[in-house]
Amino acid sequence: MTCSYEFDPAAHDSTSVDGRWSCPHEQHASSDYCPFHMAPDEREVAGISAADLTGSLVRKLKDDNHATRAVIGAHLPELDLDYVDVESDDQHPVDLRHTTIPGGISVLHGRFEEQLDLRHSTVGGLMADNCDFENGVLCTGTRFTDTVDFFEATVTGDDTEFTAATFSRQALFDEVEFTNDVSFAETVFEAEASFEGTQFYGRSNETGDNTTFSGAVFNRDVSFLYAAFEYIEFRDVLFDGGAVFEKVDASGTVVFTGSEFTANADFDEVTFGEDVLFDGTRFHEGATFRGVECRGGTALLEDDASFANATFGDRVTFERGRFGYSNFTGAEFTGDAVFERCEFTDDVTFETVRFGGRADFDEVLFDGDSVFTNAVFGGTTTFRGAIFNGGTNHLADDAVFRKATFVGAVDFSDVVCTAADFGGVAFKRSADFTDATFTDSLRLKAVSFGDDTYLNFTEATIAEGRIIQPEDGWVRFDLTRATVGDVELSAEKPTDERELLDYVRFCDTTFEEFTFSEHTSYLDRNDWNLHSFDDGTCPYEFAVEMTPEVIEKTYLKAKHSASAQSNVKAAGEFRVKRQQHARRKFFEIAADSSEALLTRGQNALRGIENLFLGISCGYGLRLYRITTVFVLFPLFAGLLFAVGGSPFETGAGQIAVAELATFDGLQTLGLNLYFSYITFLTIGYGNIGPIGPAARLVSAFLVYMNVILAGLFLYALIKRSEI
Repeated sequence: MTCSYEFDPAAHDSTSVDGRWSCPHEQHASSDYCPFHMAPDEREVAGISAADLTGSLVRKLKDDNHATRAVIGAHLPELDLDYVDVESDDQHPVDLRHTTIPGGISVLHGRFEEQLDLRHSTVGGLMADNCDFENGVLCTGTRFTDTVDFFEATVTGDDTEFTAATFSRQALFDEVEFTNDVSFAETVFEAEASFEGTQFYGRSNETGDNTTFSGAVFNRDVSFLYAAFEYIEFRDVLFDGGAVFEKVDASGTVVFTGSEFTANADFDEVTFGEDVLFDGTRFHEGATFRGVECRGGTALLEDDASFANATFGDRVTFERGRFGYSNFTGAEFTGDAVFERCEFTDDVTFETVRFGGRADFDEVLFDGDSVFTNAVFGGTTTFRGAIFNGGTNHLADDAVFRKATFVGAVDFSDVVCTAADFGGVAFKRSADFTDATFTDSLRLKAVSFGDDTYLNFTEATIAEGRIIQPEDGWVRFDLTRATVGDVELSAEKPTDERELLDYVRFCDTTFEEFTFSEHTSYLDRNDWNLHSFDDGTCPYEFAVEMTPEVIEKTYLKAKHSASAQSNVKAAGEFRVKRQQHARRKFFEIAADSSEALLTRGQNALRGIENLFLGISCGYGLRLYRITTVFVLFPLFAGLLFAVGGSPFETGAGQIAVAELATFDGLQTLGLNLYFSYITFLTIGYGNIGPIGPAARLVSAFLVYMNVILAGLFLYALIKRSEI
């Protein structure tokens, strides 16, 4: 007679058995049930050992009658199938569904030609080292109360499912080869799990032809070290222990959307050959992506690497990572975020990202457009040595920081950028742009919500662009030793244009195509004073002190730039300012007791000469001065001859007496003026000559001054033509 056991699916919350199942095996002589369905105490009384059960099961598993290979709902103490080769002609599964095997199953070095079905069973453990499962394994809803070890097992053929399974002890799947779909969806790993060196199959996440851990829970540490992924999903997975994915090689798309890592997550040196998605993923503690490579797929409209709306609760590092098209929109970094020496080979967006700690982008290479619009940098931010090459798409700017907020110190030193947009950027502290290079353009409108905010562009190069002062408050720009091209300086509030240059420090600045004509009214109103600067409270030491020598050099560079633009007015005024500060330099050296006496004397003479040129002809730029002096100087000498008395007597009085037979003062004055002018002009007709000793001296001085003043007149004409 057959066994009396019947399985009723209605009595179970979860089952894969479609209808009532009756055991096909023969009853034991001492029971209404077969040995597989006898209670443990019944088997003990009947003298049936675990070895007897195993032997009987093996024989039935090899039976060509598929019905006898089913022992649904059986209670087996253990199964020792080491080195057993299970095969049959009809390819029906080995059906152990809803079985209870407290001692576990051992299939070391075994072989299952048919699918092994343990769905909804309770198994002590499963030791499957080097076992070959040729048609997959079904463990949906199975609970493993002891260690599961599939070391170097091969699972081929049909799909493999551990969906909603529970692993109470270690789950070891190291170096397993899965050649078809594998599902660990909704699986709970209560102890450590390891998939090191495991090969996972997958052809497409969209069609479900993949590996999935979606909804799984890892209560303890899990390691996928050196694993190989094709298409695989980890959607909404809870990693409650440490998670190691170091050196994983993923050739297909990998999805971590909505997952949660409560402990450290290690993705160092992972290679993602297709897209990888971490959208909405939460990292509560540290995460490392050092050396990660995200190559991306062929879809042009999808992100190669996406961390959109991901949250990082502690420090995260992507140091030396390599990314294709990347999306960090809405991500939040509570701790430090390190991207040092990363390479973005395509566009990357950090829109509305919040950096709570240090944001480190040192020496990052952006080969596509980079967008940081509305990003908030709460700590120290560094882009030192970063390169923004930009892409070829529709964006005009290669680096976009529009309306970003920098709360901490900012370092853009040594940055190389093609075109950048810093429109509406808010700075609480100063920003360092020293040695930065903007080869195409820079658009900058900075807003300060701190005290005396400085943007330090010392030795920077700005080829073109626009710098705008905000409507409220002033931002100070340090352009010491900078190279400034066609850069427009303006203010959002029109009335602020009158003070605009007061907040720009021009010190040894090189002007290349800088348009001084746009600021003529300001410069003219301020006596063409370019170097004055409202320095407020500078948080750093200026690279170059504003000495007379440096100021002289600054005006010389400004003069050359204005001349190149044919701006005669600006060039002339800057030349005058240069000479004025050169005079200050000469007199400072002359007054310096540490200098050699000869040096002091030489500089004193240079200062005097400079002063004379300034007074007499405005350093060649005030032609009207030298003309006036040239015309009026003999007049003063003539008056001296006329009213100076006998020491200044000339022959003019004798001629007046001889012609009029009496002395006429007015005629004498006229003749003395005549004598003064013909002497000054070196004409000297000889009819009037000096008589008194002082008159002889003044006459000689007139000739000498003619040479000097005529020379200065020519000097002024030449200098004006040189501008």
